[in-house]
Amino acid sequence: MIQHTLPNGVRLLAIPMPHVQSASVGIFLRVGSRDETPATNGISHVLEHMAFKGTDTRTVQAINLDAERLGAEVNAFTGKDTTGYFMTGLGRHTQQLLRMTADIVLNSTFPAHELQRELEVIRQEAIEYEEDPEDSANDLLDRAIWGDDAMGMPVIGTVANIEGFTRQDLVRHVQCHYVAEKTIVVGAGNFDVDAWMTLAAELFADMRASTDLPVVQQPAKYVGHALARRFTQVSQVFVNIAYPLGPVEQEELPQRRWRLAASLAAHLFGEGMSSPLVDTVREQLGLAYTTYATMESGDVWANFIVHAVTTPDKLDALLAATGRLLRAQAACIDPVHLERAKNQLTVSRVRAGERPYAMMEQAVEELFASDTLTPMAETLAMIDDIGSEEVRMVFERMLANPPALAITGKGASAKTARQLAARLEA
Repeated sequence: MIQHTLPNGVRLLAIPMPHVQSASVGIFLRVGSRDETPATNGISHVLEHMAFKGTDTRTVQAINLDAERLGAEVNAFTGKDTTGYFMTGLGRHTQQLLRMTADIVLNSTFPAHELQRELEVIRQEAIEYEEDPEDSANDLLDRAIWGDDAMGMPVIGTVANIEGFTRQDLVRHVQCHYVAEKTIVVGAGNFDVDAWMTLAAELFADMRASTDLPVVQQPAKYVGHALARRFTQVSQVFVNIAYPLGPVEQEELPQRRWRLAASLAAHLFGEGMSSPLVDTVREQLGLAYTTYATMESGDVWANFIVHAVTTPDKLDALLAATGRLLRAQAACIDPVHLERAKNQLTVSRVRAGERPYAMMEQAVEELFASDTLTPMAETLAMIDDIGSEEVRMVFERMLANPPALAITGKGASAKTARQLAARLEA
């Protein structure tokens, strides 16, 4: 990997992958719904949509056609703490992909006539989220984890906010957050690295730097609420359980190793049919058809998540069984399951290393989280070296906190949610 920081603070990263023919180019900004207020919630997502609606030199039609003439895939995303714009195509087109992606990020004009049309599209998207019990369970879990903090607000925003955003609101958000120090420009795949780095430096040399002093981002306070939302038109219940995976002292355990141990804990507990969660809850007890565990993380936050879909009559038994299984891991880690988890995580990382976009996204996540990059061989060696006591400690520490619980679907109620949260800790 080749890194370079421009004088204005923009970071450039090239990841050569000579064994592939494709390449991905991305521009990632450290800004998301965490940087919003209740009055502006959703603006980062609206801005991500509007960036493709026209620049100083290209209409929305030209933006789409220019990329598709090259066969390139074009996409973007908005998260809690990151907004990303990216294109994937052939390695020989990498400089063209970079020019087009940079134009979208640096030169968007947010035409007023396009804004009104796109706000209606996003409004429909938000309504669809609100009316879907599974999507609602995910948003409700954020509020159960972080309460009234900005991290607890939905990335998509509220319908009322979406309807009221103006072009000036978007311009103001760009001026505040689309700044050099928050930006990483990445290329991954089979391409001319020197030529690409030279072009990236040229394109981003004049990106505006912030006039404010850098702010050290602090994680939002974990609250651990139990929340519910009833959907009468469905017969199932969607359950999300979360525990915080807070940072540890560097002297105790390096953050990179701690996050890998947390990923191992999630794989061990609920990844694959033979994992304790799936084997017990689905195969032996028949309490849910769908259930799994994962670790969700960002720059300064990480959470252990258990998801399940069941029916109201099985909720109590499902939560009780899940709680018992979690406490069992905090007491002792089965060496066979640890071996399985290590191999699953290793395969996941190796496969990501064979796909330009996945490699690019993984590198950016690490840079935003720790300002460092760990070579693949070192990461795999660290996974292999992590012991059962480190993984057990992940479970012990997270269970020292009350669970955050979000339930949506038939029969869901706040009282039921509180009672079920207690079952997890019984």
